[in-house]
Amino acid sequence: MTANRFLVPSLQTYVMWMIPSTTMSFSKIKQRIKNHLQKPHDYPSAPPPSHHHTPHPPPPHSYPSPNVSAPLPVPVGPHTNNPFTIEGIRLCRATWQHFWDARHSHFVTEKASTETVGDWHGYTLWPFVIGIEALLEAEAAAPGQFTSEIRTAFEACEKYRSRQRRGAYTAWVWFEGNDDVYYDDDAQVAIALLKAYELPTLRDRVYLIRAYEIVTFLFTGWDHKRGGMRWHVDKPEARNACTTNLSAVAALKLAAALQHTGQDPRSFGIPQSPGVADLLQFARNCSDWVVNELSEESGLIKDGAGGGPTWTYNTGTALYTVCLLQQFRAEEELAQRAYRLAEAAVDRGKSLFDQSNPSVEHRYWWDSTFFVQLLVEGLVEFVQVFGEFYPETAGQARLELRRHCEYLMKYMKGRDGLYVRNLRLYVVSMDHLRMYQELTGDTGRGPALDASERWSDEASMKLPVEQRGICKTLLGCGGAARSLLIAGRIV
Repeated sequence: MTANRFLVPSLQTYVMWMIPSTTMSFSKIKQRIKNHLQKPHDYPSAPPPSHHHTPHPPPPHSYPSPNVSAPLPVPVGPHTNNPFTIEGIRLCRATWQHFWDARHSHFVTEKASTETVGDWHGYTLWPFVIGIEALLEAEAAAPGQFTSEIRTAFEACEKYRSRQRRGAYTAWVWFEGNDDVYYDDDAQVAIALLKAYELPTLRDRVYLIRAYEIVTFLFTGWDHKRGGMRWHVDKPEARNACTTNLSAVAALKLAAALQHTGQDPRSFGIPQSPGVADLLQFARNCSDWVVNELSEESGLIKDGAGGGPTWTYNTGTALYTVCLLQQFRAEEELAQRAYRLAEAAVDRGKSLFDQSNPSVEHRYWWDSTFFVQLLVEGLVEFVQVFGEFYPETAGQARLELRRHCEYLMKYMKGRDGLYVRNLRLYVVSMDHLRMYQELTGDTGRGPALDASERWSDEASMKLPVEQRGICKTLLGCGGAARSLLIAGRIV
Protein backbone atom coordinates (compact mmCIF):
# COMPACT_ATOMS: atom_id res chain seq x y z
CA MET A 1 0.00 0.00 0.00
CA THR A 2 3.03 2.25 -0.16
CA ALA A 3 5.42 3.61 -2.76
CA ASN A 4 6.69 1.87 -5.88
CA ARG A 5 4.82 -1.39 -5.38
CA PHE A 6 6.35 -3.61 -8.03
CA LEU A 7 4.57 -6.77 -9.08
CA VAL A 8 6.72 -9.90 -9.17
CA PRO A 9 7.91 -11.11 -12.60
CA SER A 10 5.56 -14.10 -12.52
CA LEU A 11 2.56 -11.80 -12.24
CA GLN A 12 3.78 -9.64 -15.11
CA THR A 13 4.26 -12.71 -17.30
CA TYR A 14 0.84 -14.05 -16.34
CA VAL A 15 -1.10 -10.90 -17.08
CA MET A 16 0.71 -10.11 -20.32
CA TRP A 17 0.07 -13.69 -21.50
CA MET A 18 -3.51 -14.01 -20.26
CA ILE A 19 -4.60 -10.46 -21.05
CA PRO A 20 -2.88 -9.41 -24.29
CA SER A 21 -5.24 -6.48 -24.72
CA THR A 22 -4.02 -4.77 -21.55
CA THR A 23 -3.84 -1.11 -22.52
CA MET A 24 -1.87 0.21 -19.59
CA SER A 25 1.84 -0.58 -19.57
CA PHE A 26 2.99 -2.75 -16.71
CA SER A 27 5.55 -0.19 -15.68
CA LYS A 28 2.67 2.12 -14.83
CA ILE A 29 0.71 -0.58 -13.03
CA LYS A 30 3.80 -1.46 -11.01
CA GLN A 31 4.62 2.11 -10.18
CA ARG A 32 1.24 2.30 -8.43
CA ILE A 33 0.50 5.42 -6.53
CA LYS A 34 2.82 7.12 -4.09
CA ASN A 35 5.18 8.46 -6.72
CA HIS A 36 2.22 10.57 -7.91
CA LEU A 37 1.81 12.05 -4.46
CA GLN A 38 5.26 13.28 -3.45
CA LYS A 39 5.21 16.71 -1.88
CA PRO A 40 5.85 19.72 -4.10
CA HIS A 41 9.43 20.95 -4.19
CA ASP A 42 8.34 24.41 -3.09
CA TYR A 43 7.58 23.31 0.46
CA PRO A 44 9.32 25.62 2.91
CA SER A 45 12.35 24.10 4.60
CA ALA A 46 10.89 24.81 8.01
CA PRO A 47 7.21 24.97 8.91
CA PRO A 48 5.75 28.16 10.33
CA PRO A 49 4.82 28.26 13.98
CA SER A 50 1.79 26.30 15.09
CA HIS A 51 -1.47 28.13 14.45
CA HIS A 52 -3.37 26.91 17.45
CA HIS A 53 -3.02 26.68 21.20
CA THR A 54 0.29 26.16 22.95
CA PRO A 55 0.14 22.53 24.07
CA HIS A 56 0.24 21.82 27.75
CA PRO A 57 2.09 18.73 28.93
CA PRO A 58 -0.27 15.88 29.68
CA PRO A 59 -1.26 15.68 33.32
CA PRO A 60 0.17 12.67 35.16
CA HIS A 61 -2.08 9.73 36.02
CA SER A 62 -5.02 11.19 34.12
CA TYR A 63 -5.74 8.30 31.81
CA PRO A 64 -8.58 5.78 31.88
CA SER A 65 -8.45 3.02 34.45
CA PRO A 66 -7.26 -0.38 33.19
CA ASN A 67 -9.59 -2.62 31.25
CA VAL A 68 -7.60 -5.79 30.72
CA SER A 69 -10.48 -7.54 28.97
CA ALA A 70 -11.43 -5.07 26.26
CA PRO A 71 -14.96 -5.72 25.01
CA LEU A 72 -15.85 -6.16 21.39
CA PRO A 73 -17.49 -2.86 20.38
CA VAL A 74 -21.20 -3.04 19.68
CA PRO A 75 -22.21 -0.48 17.03
CA VAL A 76 -24.93 1.96 17.88
CA GLY A 77 -27.76 2.84 15.52
CA PRO A 78 -27.67 5.21 12.59
CA HIS A 79 -26.85 8.87 13.20
CA THR A 80 -29.49 9.95 10.73
CA ASN A 81 -29.27 13.62 11.62
CA ASN A 82 -25.54 13.85 10.95
CA PRO A 83 -24.84 15.23 7.46
CA PHE A 84 -21.50 13.43 7.22
CA THR A 85 -23.08 10.08 8.08
CA ILE A 86 -25.89 10.65 5.59
CA GLU A 87 -23.41 11.55 2.86
CA GLY A 88 -21.15 8.61 3.71
CA ILE A 89 -24.05 6.18 3.38
CA ARG A 90 -25.11 7.75 0.08
CA LEU A 91 -21.56 7.61 -1.24
CA CYS A 92 -21.21 3.93 -0.32
CA ARG A 93 -24.38 3.13 -2.23
CA ALA A 94 -23.13 5.11 -5.24
CA THR A 95 -19.70 3.46 -5.01
CA TRP A 96 -21.21 -0.02 -5.09
CA GLN A 97 -23.44 0.84 -8.02
CA HIS A 98 -20.60 2.44 -9.97
CA PHE A 99 -17.73 0.01 -9.35
CA TRP A 100 -19.21 -3.43 -8.66
CA ASP A 101 -19.41 -5.76 -11.67
CA ALA A 102 -21.58 -8.82 -10.97
CA ARG A 103 -20.30 -10.57 -14.10
CA HIS A 104 -16.73 -10.64 -12.80
CA SER A 105 -17.77 -10.49 -9.14
CA HIS A 106 -15.22 -7.72 -8.73
CA PHE A 107 -14.78 -3.98 -8.31
CA VAL A 108 -13.89 -2.62 -11.76
CA THR A 109 -13.71 0.57 -13.81
CA GLU A 110 -14.95 1.16 -17.35
CA LYS A 111 -11.44 1.95 -18.62
CA ALA A 112 -7.91 1.42 -17.38
CA SER A 113 -6.98 3.55 -14.38
CA THR A 114 -4.59 3.59 -11.47
CA GLU A 115 -4.68 0.34 -9.41
CA THR A 116 -6.60 -1.65 -12.07
CA VAL A 117 -5.27 -4.66 -13.99
CA GLY A 118 -6.21 -6.32 -17.27
CA ASP A 119 -8.65 -5.70 -20.08
CA TRP A 120 -11.62 -5.86 -17.71
CA HIS A 121 -9.95 -3.31 -15.40
CA GLY A 122 -10.28 -5.19 -12.12
CA TYR A 123 -8.99 -3.58 -8.95
CA THR A 124 -6.05 -4.95 -7.00
CA LEU A 125 -6.42 -6.07 -3.38
CA TRP A 126 -5.69 -2.76 -1.66
CA PRO A 127 -8.55 -0.74 -3.21
CA PHE A 128 -10.78 -3.82 -3.13
CA VAL A 129 -10.53 -4.06 0.65
CA ILE A 130 -10.89 -0.28 1.10
CA GLY A 131 -14.17 -0.60 -0.78
CA ILE A 132 -15.30 -3.33 1.63
CA GLU A 133 -14.23 -1.30 4.66
CA ALA A 134 -16.30 1.65 3.46
CA LEU A 135 -19.36 -0.59 3.11
CA LEU A 136 -18.74 -1.93 6.62
CA GLU A 137 -18.82 1.58 8.08
CA ALA A 138 -22.07 2.24 6.23
CA GLU A 139 -23.51 -1.01 7.58
CA ALA A 140 -22.52 0.00 11.11
CA ALA A 141 -24.32 3.32 10.68
CA ALA A 142 -27.34 1.84 8.89
CA PRO A 143 -27.68 -1.82 9.97
CA GLY A 144 -29.03 -4.15 7.32
CA GLN A 145 -28.66 -1.80 4.36
CA PHE A 146 -25.38 -3.24 3.02
CA THR A 147 -25.37 -6.78 4.40
CA SER A 148 -25.80 -8.54 1.07
CA GLU A 149 -23.21 -6.41 -0.72
CA ILE A 150 -20.60 -7.00 1.98
CA ARG A 151 -21.08 -10.76 2.01
CA THR A 152 -20.82 -10.81 -1.78
CA ALA A 153 -17.62 -8.74 -1.72
CA PHE A 154 -15.99 -10.89 0.98
CA GLU A 155 -16.61 -14.06 -0.98
CA ALA A 156 -15.18 -12.40 -4.09
CA CYS A 157 -12.14 -11.35 -2.07
CA GLU A 158 -11.25 -15.03 -1.67
CA LYS A 159 -9.97 -14.90 -5.26
CA TYR A 160 -6.89 -13.24 -3.79
CA ARG A 161 -6.24 -15.97 -1.20
CA SER A 162 -2.83 -17.57 -1.69
CA ARG A 163 -2.57 -21.35 -2.04
CA GLN A 164 1.15 -21.14 -1.30
CA ARG A 165 1.10 -19.29 2.04
CA ARG A 166 -1.63 -20.05 4.54
CA GLY A 167 -3.36 -16.87 5.65
CA ALA A 168 -1.85 -14.72 2.88
CA TYR A 169 -3.68 -12.81 0.15
CA THR A 170 -1.93 -11.74 -3.06
CA ALA A 171 -1.94 -8.26 -4.56
CA TRP A 172 -3.84 -9.49 -7.62
CA VAL A 173 -6.11 -12.54 -7.89
CA TRP A 174 -4.14 -15.66 -7.07
CA PHE A 175 -2.71 -17.99 -9.73
CA GLU A 176 -0.02 -20.64 -9.62
CA GLY A 177 3.31 -18.94 -9.02
CA ASN A 178 1.85 -15.66 -7.76
CA ASP A 179 3.63 -14.84 -4.51
CA ASP A 180 3.12 -11.06 -4.65
CA VAL A 181 2.10 -10.62 -1.01
CA TYR A 182 2.09 -7.37 0.96
CA TYR A 183 1.70 -7.59 4.71
CA ASP A 184 -0.09 -4.24 4.98
CA ASP A 185 -2.76 -5.26 2.46
CA ASP A 186 -3.31 -8.51 4.32
CA ALA A 187 -3.56 -6.71 7.65
CA GLN A 188 -6.36 -4.60 6.19
CA VAL A 189 -8.19 -7.72 5.02
CA ALA A 190 -8.01 -9.06 8.59
CA ILE A 191 -9.25 -5.75 10.00
CA ALA A 192 -12.18 -5.76 7.57
CA LEU A 193 -13.11 -9.34 8.49
CA LEU A 194 -12.99 -8.48 12.18
CA LYS A 195 -15.14 -5.39 11.60
CA ALA A 196 -17.71 -7.65 9.94
CA TYR A 197 -17.52 -9.99 12.90
CA GLU A 198 -18.27 -7.07 15.23
CA LEU A 199 -21.51 -6.23 13.45
CA PRO A 200 -24.62 -8.16 14.56
CA THR A 201 -25.99 -8.21 11.01
CA LEU A 202 -22.82 -9.88 9.67
CA ARG A 203 -21.38 -11.88 12.58
CA ASP A 204 -20.12 -15.17 11.19
CA ARG A 205 -17.48 -17.45 12.72
CA VAL A 206 -15.99 -17.91 9.25
CA TYR A 207 -14.88 -14.26 9.29
CA LEU A 208 -13.20 -14.71 12.68
CA ILE A 209 -11.32 -17.81 11.54
CA ARG A 210 -10.18 -16.16 8.29
CA ALA A 211 -8.93 -13.15 10.24
CA TYR A 212 -7.12 -15.42 12.68
CA GLU A 213 -5.35 -17.17 9.80
CA ILE A 214 -4.24 -13.84 8.39
CA VAL A 215 -2.93 -12.51 11.71
CA THR A 216 -1.04 -15.77 12.26
CA PHE A 217 0.57 -15.16 8.88
CA LEU A 218 1.35 -11.53 9.81
CA PHE A 219 3.49 -12.80 12.70
CA THR A 220 5.91 -14.17 10.08
CA GLY A 221 6.60 -10.64 8.84
CA TRP A 222 8.14 -9.36 12.08
CA ASP A 223 11.89 -8.65 11.89
CA HIS A 224 13.20 -10.31 15.06
CA LYS A 225 16.65 -8.73 14.80
CA ARG A 226 15.83 -5.10 14.03
CA GLY A 227 12.14 -4.83 14.81
CA GLY A 228 9.32 -3.65 12.59
CA MET A 229 7.14 -5.42 10.06
CA ARG A 230 8.28 -6.19 6.56
CA TRP A 231 6.27 -4.60 3.78
CA HIS A 232 6.49 -7.48 1.27
CA VAL A 233 7.40 -11.15 1.63
CA ASP A 234 10.36 -10.68 -0.73
CA LYS A 235 11.54 -7.28 0.54
CA PRO A 236 13.11 -7.83 3.99
CA GLU A 237 14.79 -4.42 3.98
CA ALA A 238 11.50 -2.54 3.61
CA ARG A 239 10.19 -2.14 7.16
CA ASN A 240 7.61 0.60 7.35
CA ALA A 241 5.08 2.30 9.55
CA CYS A 242 1.90 1.36 7.73
CA THR A 243 2.53 -2.39 7.80
CA THR A 244 3.66 -2.36 11.42
CA ASN A 245 0.76 -0.22 12.64
CA LEU A 246 -1.91 -2.06 10.65
CA SER A 247 -0.59 -5.44 11.81
CA ALA A 248 -0.86 -4.20 15.39
CA VAL A 249 -4.44 -3.03 14.82
CA ALA A 250 -5.36 -6.41 13.33
CA ALA A 251 -3.84 -8.22 16.32
CA LEU A 252 -5.67 -6.00 18.82
CA LYS A 253 -9.01 -6.33 17.03
CA LEU A 254 -8.53 -10.11 16.98
CA ALA A 255 -7.65 -10.19 20.69
CA ALA A 256 -10.84 -8.25 21.47
CA ALA A 257 -12.93 -10.63 19.37
CA LEU A 258 -11.45 -13.71 21.03
CA GLN A 259 -12.01 -12.28 24.49
CA HIS A 260 -15.55 -11.28 23.70
CA THR A 261 -16.55 -14.68 22.32
CA GLY A 262 -14.45 -16.79 24.67
CA GLN A 263 -13.42 -18.97 21.73
CA ASP A 264 -10.28 -21.06 21.98
CA PRO A 265 -8.23 -20.41 18.83
CA ARG A 266 -6.79 -23.91 19.09
CA SER A 267 -10.18 -25.09 17.86
CA PHE A 268 -9.56 -23.29 14.55
CA GLY A 269 -7.11 -25.97 13.45
CA ILE A 270 -4.30 -23.52 12.70
CA PRO A 271 -0.74 -24.57 13.64
CA GLN A 272 1.23 -22.40 16.09
CA SER A 273 -1.89 -20.55 17.17
CA PRO A 274 -1.14 -17.29 19.03
CA GLY A 275 -3.24 -16.61 22.11
CA VAL A 276 -4.58 -13.31 23.38
CA ALA A 277 -1.43 -12.60 25.39
CA ASP A 278 0.70 -13.21 22.29
CA LEU A 279 -1.47 -10.86 20.25
CA LEU A 280 -1.22 -8.10 22.84
CA GLN A 281 2.55 -8.44 23.15
CA PHE A 282 2.96 -8.41 19.38
CA ALA A 283 0.88 -5.23 19.10
CA ARG A 284 2.86 -3.55 21.88
CA ASN A 285 6.13 -4.48 20.16
CA CYS A 286 4.81 -2.95 16.95
CA SER A 287 3.80 0.30 18.65
CA ASP A 288 7.09 0.57 20.53
CA TRP A 289 9.11 0.11 17.34
CA VAL A 290 7.13 2.70 15.38
CA VAL A 291 7.31 5.33 18.11
CA ASN A 292 10.94 4.69 19.04
CA GLU A 293 12.33 4.27 15.52
CA LEU A 294 10.09 6.30 13.21
CA SER A 295 9.09 9.37 15.23
CA GLU A 296 10.33 12.71 13.92
CA GLU A 297 11.07 15.74 16.08
CA SER A 298 7.70 17.11 15.04
CA GLY A 299 5.98 14.20 16.75
CA LEU A 300 4.80 12.81 13.41
CA ILE A 301 5.63 9.35 12.07
CA LYS A 302 7.80 8.96 8.98
CA ASP A 303 7.13 6.32 6.36
CA GLY A 304 9.66 3.67 7.30
CA ALA A 305 13.12 2.70 8.45
CA GLY A 306 14.56 4.36 5.36
CA GLY A 307 12.80 7.68 5.97
CA GLY A 308 10.20 9.00 3.58
CA PRO A 309 7.36 11.52 3.84
CA THR A 310 5.01 11.95 6.76
CA TRP A 311 1.91 10.45 5.18
CA THR A 312 -1.23 11.11 7.18
CA TYR A 313 -2.04 7.44 7.68
CA ASN A 314 1.25 6.62 9.37
CA THR A 315 0.53 8.99 12.24
CA GLY A 316 -3.15 8.03 12.19
CA THR A 317 -2.59 4.30 12.48
CA ALA A 318 0.10 4.81 15.14
CA LEU A 319 -2.42 6.83 17.17
CA TYR A 320 -5.17 4.27 16.62
CA THR A 321 -2.88 1.46 17.81
CA VAL A 322 -2.02 3.31 21.01
CA CYS A 323 -5.69 4.02 21.73
CA LEU A 324 -6.57 0.35 21.28
CA LEU A 325 -3.69 -0.75 23.51
CA GLN A 326 -4.84 1.65 26.22
CA GLN A 327 -8.24 -0.04 26.29
CA PHE A 328 -6.63 -3.36 27.17
CA ARG A 329 -4.26 -2.08 29.83
CA ALA A 330 -4.04 1.61 30.61
CA GLU A 331 -0.59 3.09 31.11
CA GLU A 332 0.61 6.64 31.53
CA GLU A 333 3.25 6.03 28.86
CA LEU A 334 0.56 5.10 26.34
CA ALA A 335 -1.54 8.11 27.31
CA GLN A 336 1.36 10.49 26.74
CA ARG A 337 2.22 8.72 23.49
CA ALA A 338 -1.33 9.24 22.24
CA TYR A 339 -1.31 12.87 23.36
CA ARG A 340 1.89 13.66 21.43
CA LEU A 341 0.63 11.99 18.26
CA ALA A 342 -2.75 13.71 18.39
CA GLU A 343 -1.18 17.12 19.10
CA ALA A 344 1.10 16.77 16.09
CA ALA A 345 -1.72 15.56 13.84
CA VAL A 346 -3.91 18.63 14.40
CA ASP A 347 -1.14 21.24 14.18
CA ARG A 348 -1.48 23.18 10.92
CA GLY A 349 2.14 24.24 11.19
CA LYS A 350 3.32 20.66 10.77
CA SER A 351 3.69 18.57 7.67
CA LEU A 352 0.49 16.54 7.76
CA PHE A 353 -0.97 19.81 6.47
CA ASP A 354 -0.06 21.26 3.07
CA GLN A 355 2.76 23.60 4.07
CA SER A 356 2.99 24.99 0.54
CA ASN A 357 -0.36 26.72 1.12
CA PRO A 358 0.44 30.18 2.58
CA SER A 359 -3.03 30.52 4.13
CA VAL A 360 -2.86 28.78 7.52
CA GLU A 361 -6.60 29.30 7.92
CA HIS A 362 -7.26 27.24 4.81
CA ARG A 363 -4.65 24.53 5.23
CA TYR A 364 -5.82 20.95 5.00
CA TRP A 365 -4.13 17.57 5.27
CA TRP A 366 -1.83 17.17 2.34
CA ASP A 367 -2.33 13.77 0.75
CA SER A 368 -5.38 11.71 -0.27
CA THR A 369 -8.68 10.40 1.03
CA PHE A 370 -7.48 6.80 1.22
CA PHE A 371 -4.68 7.84 3.60
CA VAL A 372 -6.64 10.51 5.47
CA GLN A 373 -9.38 8.01 6.39
CA LEU A 374 -6.90 6.26 8.70
CA LEU A 375 -5.89 9.53 10.33
CA VAL A 376 -9.58 10.28 10.85
CA GLU A 377 -9.99 6.88 12.50
CA GLY A 378 -7.07 7.50 14.84
CA LEU A 379 -8.31 10.95 15.87
CA VAL A 380 -11.87 9.72 16.47
CA GLU A 381 -10.55 6.93 18.69
CA PHE A 382 -8.37 9.45 20.55
CA VAL A 383 -11.38 11.66 21.26
CA GLN A 384 -13.40 8.69 22.48
CA VAL A 385 -10.65 7.24 24.68
CA PHE A 386 -8.83 10.35 25.88
CA GLY A 387 -11.21 13.25 25.26
CA GLU A 388 -12.10 13.63 28.93
CA PHE A 389 -8.44 13.80 29.93
CA TYR A 390 -7.07 16.00 27.14
CA PRO A 391 -10.10 18.17 26.29
CA GLU A 392 -8.16 20.89 24.48
CA THR A 393 -6.51 18.47 22.07
CA ALA A 394 -9.76 16.56 21.64
CA GLY A 395 -11.54 19.81 20.83
CA GLN A 396 -8.96 20.66 18.19
CA ALA A 397 -9.33 17.16 16.75
CA ARG A 398 -13.11 17.60 16.49
CA LEU A 399 -12.59 20.94 14.76
CA GLU A 400 -10.23 19.47 12.17
CA LEU A 401 -12.49 16.48 11.57
CA ARG A 402 -15.48 18.71 10.95
CA ARG A 403 -13.69 21.16 8.67
CA HIS A 404 -12.11 18.35 6.64
CA CYS A 405 -15.46 16.61 6.16
CA GLU A 406 -16.98 19.89 5.01
CA TYR A 407 -14.02 20.37 2.67
CA LEU A 408 -14.45 16.90 1.17
CA MET A 409 -18.13 17.44 0.49
CA LYS A 410 -17.72 20.95 -0.92
CA TYR A 411 -14.62 20.63 -3.09
CA MET A 412 -14.01 16.94 -3.83
CA LYS A 413 -17.49 15.70 -4.70
CA GLY A 414 -18.27 15.70 -8.41
CA ARG A 415 -21.54 16.16 -10.22
CA ASP A 416 -21.75 12.37 -10.54
CA GLY A 417 -21.82 12.06 -6.75
CA LEU A 418 -18.37 10.44 -6.63
CA TYR A 419 -15.18 11.91 -5.17
CA VAL A 420 -11.73 12.74 -6.46
CA ARG A 421 -8.83 11.49 -4.38
CA ASN A 422 -6.36 14.33 -3.74
CA LEU A 423 -6.97 16.89 -1.00
CA ARG A 424 -4.52 19.22 -2.76
CA LEU A 425 -6.99 20.63 -5.25
CA TYR A 426 -4.31 22.05 -7.54
CA VAL A 427 -3.21 18.54 -8.53
CA VAL A 428 -6.71 17.42 -9.62
CA SER A 429 -7.76 19.70 -12.50
CA MET A 430 -7.71 23.30 -13.69
CA ASP A 431 -11.20 23.79 -12.27
CA HIS A 432 -10.03 22.51 -8.90
CA LEU A 433 -6.99 24.79 -9.12
CA ARG A 434 -9.31 27.77 -9.52
CA MET A 435 -11.30 26.61 -6.48
CA TYR A 436 -8.06 26.38 -4.52
CA GLN A 437 -6.98 29.87 -5.58
CA GLU A 438 -10.35 31.35 -4.64
CA LEU A 439 -10.34 29.59 -1.27
CA THR A 440 -6.78 30.40 -0.23
CA GLY A 441 -5.92 33.59 -2.12
CA ASP A 442 -2.83 31.80 -3.45
CA THR A 443 -3.37 33.13 -6.98
CA GLY A 444 0.21 32.45 -8.04
CA ARG A 445 -0.20 28.73 -7.63
CA GLY A 446 0.13 26.78 -10.87
CA PRO A 447 -1.20 23.32 -11.65
CA ALA A 448 0.70 20.16 -10.69
CA LEU A 449 -1.70 17.65 -12.19
CA ASP A 450 -1.62 14.10 -10.85
CA ALA A 451 -2.00 11.36 -13.46
CA SER A 452 -3.66 9.07 -10.91
CA GLU A 453 -6.77 11.28 -11.14
CA ARG A 454 -7.03 10.54 -14.89
CA TRP A 455 -7.86 7.62 -17.14
CA SER A 456 -4.85 5.59 -18.27
CA ASP A 457 -6.25 3.61 -21.20
CA GLU A 458 -4.26 3.56 -24.44
CA ALA A 459 -6.09 6.48 -26.02
CA SER A 460 -5.82 8.64 -22.90
CA MET A 461 -2.13 7.94 -22.46
CA LYS A 462 -1.43 9.52 -25.85
CA LEU A 463 -2.72 12.84 -24.52
CA PRO A 464 -1.15 15.33 -22.12
CA VAL A 465 -2.31 14.77 -18.54
CA GLU A 466 -4.54 17.83 -18.56
CA GLN A 467 -6.47 16.49 -21.58
CA ARG A 468 -7.17 13.05 -20.14
CA GLY A 469 -10.58 12.58 -18.57
CA ILE A 470 -10.91 12.72 -14.79
CA CYS A 471 -11.40 9.23 -13.41
CA LYS A 472 -13.14 8.56 -10.10
CA THR A 473 -11.44 5.67 -8.31
CA LEU A 474 -12.44 3.09 -5.73
CA LEU A 475 -9.63 4.28 -3.46
CA GLY A 476 -10.77 7.88 -3.66
CA CYS A 477 -14.45 7.13 -3.05
CA GLY A 478 -13.85 4.46 -0.44
CA GLY A 479 -11.48 6.71 1.48
CA ALA A 480 -13.89 9.63 1.37
CA ALA A 481 -16.82 7.48 2.52
CA ARG A 482 -14.88 6.03 5.44
CA SER A 483 -13.68 9.50 6.48
CA LEU A 484 -17.22 10.86 6.53
CA LEU A 485 -18.75 7.88 8.30
CA ILE A 486 -16.08 7.56 10.98
CA ALA A 487 -15.96 11.30 11.68
CA GLY A 488 -19.76 11.32 11.77
CA ARG A 489 -19.64 9.33 15.01
CA ILE A 490 -18.42 12.33 16.99
CA VAL A 491 -18.84 15.55 14.97
